[in-house]
Amino acid sequence: MKQEKTHIYINQNCKPIENLANHTESELIALWKKGDDAGFTEIYKRYSIKLISLAINKTQNRDDAEELVQNSFLKFYQHKDAVETNTSLFAFLYVILKNQILNYHRRQLVHQKYEAYVAKFHPQDDNHLQATIESKDLERLIEKEIEKLPDKCRNAFLLSRRKNLSNKEIAAELNISENTVEQHMRKALGRLRVSLKDYIGLFMACFLTVFR
Repeated sequence: MKQEKTHIYINQNCKPIENLANHTESELIALWKKGDDAGFTEIYKRYSIKLISLAINKTQNRDDAEELVQNSFLKFYQHKDAVETNTSLFAFLYVILKNQILNYHRRQLVHQKYEAYVAKFHPQDDNHLQATIESKDLERLIEKEIEKLPDKCRNAFLLSRRKNLSNKEIAAELNISENTVEQHMRKALGRLRVSLKDYIGLFMACFLTVFR
């Protein structure tokens, strides 16, 4: 299942009164939290290259690495209220990037498991066509069954599936406990297993691994 790319655009034309390159991290955070995005732009300039280098080392793919760093800065921007003026910016950003990389490798593993499943059970010459058809059929069926889930259960499930949020992040987003999130996830997966019993091989290979 292809992940939709998200981009964060940095205003390179910001012309702050002072040279922000000489500002401390605390000063940049304070500036940003006051509503001046020039502070965020300087943070991006200061740390993006180093983070991309780390991501390339972990993924061995520059395009994927750049996308992971873009998504990390987007999450960072969205959680501005959680950033304190004494926050170590690189440490904060590194934790976000690390989670992005873990999700990236989970998706890679799902893809590999799916290919292994198709190779084992559909060894004909039309493997690729068969895989594409079944994948699309399964995707449509999954979306249909997700819509049937109870509202709270569906909301938690979609935050995990579509936004790759952790249980802790989902709990904060929905203002519920992590235990409640886990209950919603178990309920959702349980219902989907029953609804997709005829596709259980593909479902297990291509979908459930993401939530382990």
